Amino acid sequence: MKPVRTLVVLANEGTVRFLENEGVGKGLTEIATYDADAERIAETEFADQPGRSRGAPGQARHGYAPPESEREHARALFADRVLAELRSAWNAGVHDRLVIAAPPKMLGELRARLDTLSDHVTAELDKDLVKIPLRDLPGHFSDVAAF
Repeated sequence: MKPVRTLVVLANEGTVRFLENEGVGKGLTEIATYDADAERIAETEFADQPGRSRGAPGQARHGYAPPESEREHARALFADRVLAELRSAWNAGVHDRLVIAAPPKMLGELRARLDTLSDHVTAELDKDLVKIPLRDLPGHFSDVAAF
Protein backbone atom coordinates (compact mmCIF):
# COMPACT_ATOMS: atom_id res chain seq x y z
CA MET A 1 0.00 0.00 0.00
CA LYS A 2 1.31 3.40 -0.99
CA PRO A 3 1.88 5.76 1.97
CA VAL A 4 -0.10 9.00 2.10
CA ARG A 5 2.28 11.91 1.56
CA THR A 6 1.35 15.16 3.26
CA LEU A 7 2.58 18.65 2.47
CA VAL A 8 2.56 20.83 5.61
CA VAL A 9 2.72 24.62 5.36
CA LEU A 10 3.63 26.69 8.43
CA ALA A 11 3.30 30.41 7.81
CA ASN A 12 3.11 33.73 9.60
CA GLU A 13 3.38 37.28 8.26
CA GLY A 14 7.11 37.03 7.62
CA THR A 15 8.20 33.40 7.33
CA VAL A 16 6.93 30.22 5.72
CA ARG A 17 8.20 26.68 6.19
CA PHE A 18 7.27 23.80 3.88
CA LEU A 19 7.43 20.36 5.45
CA GLU A 20 6.55 16.91 4.26
CA ASN A 21 5.45 13.66 5.83
CA GLU A 22 5.86 10.40 3.94
CA GLY A 23 3.51 8.29 6.05
CA VAL A 24 2.49 7.43 9.59
CA GLY A 25 5.47 7.25 11.94
CA LYS A 26 7.86 8.90 9.47
CA GLY A 27 7.86 12.33 11.17
CA LEU A 28 8.28 15.61 9.33
CA THR A 29 11.06 16.69 6.98
CA GLU A 30 11.72 20.31 6.11
CA ILE A 31 11.65 21.01 2.36
CA ALA A 32 12.09 24.79 2.20
CA THR A 33 11.92 28.03 4.20
CA TYR A 34 11.26 31.53 2.90
CA ASP A 35 11.58 34.79 4.78
CA ALA A 36 9.78 37.96 3.62
CA ASP A 37 12.42 40.29 5.08
CA ALA A 38 15.31 38.50 3.43
CA GLU A 39 13.58 38.53 0.04
CA ARG A 40 12.31 42.10 0.38
CA ILE A 41 8.79 41.18 -0.77
CA ALA A 42 7.13 44.50 0.07
CA GLU A 43 9.01 47.34 -1.57
CA THR A 44 6.00 49.67 -1.60
CA GLU A 45 6.58 53.01 0.08
CA PHE A 46 3.76 54.43 2.18
CA ALA A 47 3.27 58.10 3.01
CA ASP A 48 3.68 59.10 6.62
CA GLN A 49 0.26 60.83 6.63
CA PRO A 50 -3.06 60.07 4.93
CA GLY A 51 -3.72 61.71 1.58
CA ARG A 52 -6.01 64.70 1.09
CA SER A 53 -8.45 65.59 -1.60
CA ARG A 54 -10.51 68.62 -2.62
CA GLY A 55 -14.19 68.11 -3.48
CA ALA A 56 -14.36 71.00 -5.93
CA PRO A 57 -12.64 74.34 -6.44
CA GLY A 58 -13.16 76.54 -3.41
CA GLN A 59 -14.46 73.72 -1.19
CA ALA A 60 -12.82 72.22 1.87
CA ARG A 61 -10.09 69.62 1.62
CA HIS A 62 -10.87 66.17 2.99
CA GLY A 63 -8.46 63.62 4.34
CA TYR A 64 -8.90 59.94 3.64
CA ALA A 65 -7.37 56.78 4.95
CA PRO A 66 -5.56 54.32 2.69
CA PRO A 67 -7.60 51.22 1.78
CA GLU A 68 -5.20 49.03 3.79
CA SER A 69 -2.37 49.52 6.22
CA GLU A 70 1.25 48.85 5.37
CA ARG A 71 1.14 45.68 7.47
CA GLU A 72 -2.00 44.40 5.71
CA HIS A 73 -0.41 45.13 2.35
CA ALA A 74 2.79 43.28 3.28
CA ARG A 75 0.75 40.33 4.60
CA ALA A 76 -1.19 40.11 1.34
CA LEU A 77 1.99 40.26 -0.76
CA PHE A 78 3.63 37.56 1.33
CA ALA A 79 0.49 35.39 1.11
CA ASP A 80 0.77 35.64 -2.69
CA ARG A 81 4.40 34.50 -2.46
CA VAL A 82 3.48 31.61 -0.14
CA LEU A 83 0.72 30.44 -2.49
CA ALA A 84 3.02 30.63 -5.51
CA GLU A 85 5.54 28.37 -3.76
CA LEU A 86 2.74 26.11 -2.49
CA ARG A 87 1.32 25.65 -5.98
CA SER A 88 4.78 24.87 -7.29
CA ALA A 89 5.34 22.22 -4.61
CA TRP A 90 1.85 20.76 -5.08
CA ASN A 91 2.11 20.63 -8.88
CA ALA A 92 5.13 18.36 -8.57
CA GLY A 93 2.49 15.68 -7.96
CA VAL A 94 4.11 13.86 -5.06
CA HIS A 95 1.71 14.88 -2.26
CA ASP A 96 -1.76 13.50 -1.49
CA ARG A 97 -3.00 16.01 1.07
CA LEU A 98 -2.28 19.45 2.44
CA VAL A 99 -2.16 20.77 6.01
CA ILE A 100 -1.84 24.49 6.76
CA ALA A 101 -0.98 26.18 10.07
CA ALA A 102 -0.91 29.97 10.37
CA PRO A 103 -2.10 32.72 12.73
CA PRO A 104 -5.75 33.68 12.10
CA LYS A 105 -5.16 36.73 9.87
CA MET A 106 -2.54 35.00 7.73
CA LEU A 107 -4.68 31.87 7.53
CA GLY A 108 -7.51 34.05 6.22
CA GLU A 109 -5.24 35.54 3.56
CA LEU A 110 -4.14 32.07 2.48
CA ARG A 111 -7.70 30.69 2.43
CA ALA A 112 -8.81 33.55 0.19
CA ARG A 113 -6.15 32.59 -2.38
CA LEU A 114 -6.26 28.77 -2.30
CA ASP A 115 -8.69 28.30 -5.23
CA THR A 116 -8.41 24.72 -6.50
CA LEU A 117 -5.94 23.72 -3.77
CA SER A 118 -8.70 24.06 -1.16
CA ASP A 119 -10.02 20.64 -2.25
CA HIS A 120 -6.80 19.04 -0.99
CA VAL A 121 -6.63 20.76 2.42
CA THR A 122 -7.33 18.16 5.09
CA ALA A 123 -6.64 20.36 8.11
CA GLU A 124 -6.09 23.97 9.08
CA LEU A 125 -4.69 25.15 12.40
CA ASP A 126 -4.95 28.78 13.46
CA LYS A 127 -1.61 28.72 15.28
CA ASP A 128 1.78 30.29 14.61
CA LEU A 129 4.06 27.24 14.54
CA VAL A 130 6.87 28.69 12.41
CA LYS A 131 9.39 28.91 15.27
CA ILE A 132 8.59 25.50 16.79
CA PRO A 133 11.52 23.05 16.39
CA LEU A 134 10.95 20.28 13.86
CA ARG A 135 11.04 17.52 16.48
CA ASP A 136 8.21 19.16 18.48
CA LEU A 137 5.83 19.79 15.57
CA PRO A 138 4.07 16.39 15.31
CA GLY A 139 2.55 16.90 18.76
CA HIS A 140 0.81 20.07 17.56
CA PHE A 141 -0.91 18.13 14.79
CA SER A 142 -1.98 15.13 16.89
CA ASP A 143 -5.68 16.09 16.60
CA VAL A 144 -5.63 16.32 12.80
CA ALA A 145 -2.93 13.98 11.45
CA ALA A 146 -0.54 11.23 12.48
CA PHE A 147 3.05 12.03 11.58
